[in-house]
Amino acid sequence: MAIGSSSSSRFRLFVVVGVQRSGTNILREILNTNEHIAMLGEILSPNPAPSCWYNFIADLPPDVVPSKTPIDAELLLDRYLEFIESRIRNHWVDGDKSGCYAIGVDIKYSQLRDIGPLDWDSAAPPFLLGYLKSREALIIHVIRRNVIQCAISAMIATQRGLWHNYNGAKIERRYHVDVEECLSRARVIVRERAAFVELVKGFAVITSFYEDLTNDIARAATDGEIPDDSGPLHDAAKALGVPFGFRYDGRLRKAINVPYAQLLSNHGALIQAVRQSEFAHFASSLHSPESS
Repeated sequence: MAIGSSSSSRFRLFVVVGVQRSGTNILREILNTNEHIAMLGEILSPNPAPSCWYNFIADLPPDVVPSKTPIDAELLLDRYLEFIESRIRNHWVDGDKSGCYAIGVDIKYSQLRDIGPLDWDSAAPPFLLGYLKSREALIIHVIRRNVIQCAISAMIATQRGLWHNYNGAKIERRYHVDVEECLSRARVIVRERAAFVELVKGFAVITSFYEDLTNDIARAATDGEIPDDSGPLHDAAKALGVPFGFRYDGRLRKAINVPYAQLLSNHGALIQAVRQSEFAHFASSLHSPESS
């Protein structure tokens, strides 16, 4: 479908939304093994890639950015999507995506207000969401049920300086996580998730649970091919209107690959605090290796 009435581009736009350490990156890796799908990483996180939003707007004349009106912002976003479509079809590094039908990006809850016209009412829903709905974008909402594991993973990634494990890095020492910070992060995730669910009522949304995605990966054959069965990948392929065809190539590994008792120097204190919180049902998950 056309992404905008003034655009000649034709593809199904989708946006993967979640929090850090919720599984958006592994979902992207697997979706990109389908020749009909191309998904970019976090376009609103500063990085050197030409497809990063901030690099795109840096090359535009000053009278274009920032957008002064909603119409200006819509046209700028259309222009950006045309740009990333061209990059994907003509400059994809890992294979040929010239004929892909579905194009997606990764955006975090906290980034939804990063794009919009000047003086957009902060009390109003994010401008970007309204734009996505007008372009009939599919929202893939990525949820990690275990918000305590999600919080721990983000805290450890910050301490290690390692967010994505592509080289099989092993954890060789123990880490301390602030108990109150961990619980606070989990509460923020729950609040942001609930707020987002309210905001996208009436949108085309499918939900991808990280724990279910890992089950999909576990069913991969020895050659990496993932069988078509009920699960988030089946739902994504159906919603995007593409043939099922996904692989797990093994490049991206678990960042936390040791038991929590071995990982955390204050493991016992954390379990006790979790048991006494509203997240008590997740306490038992901290006795065994991370499930994701």
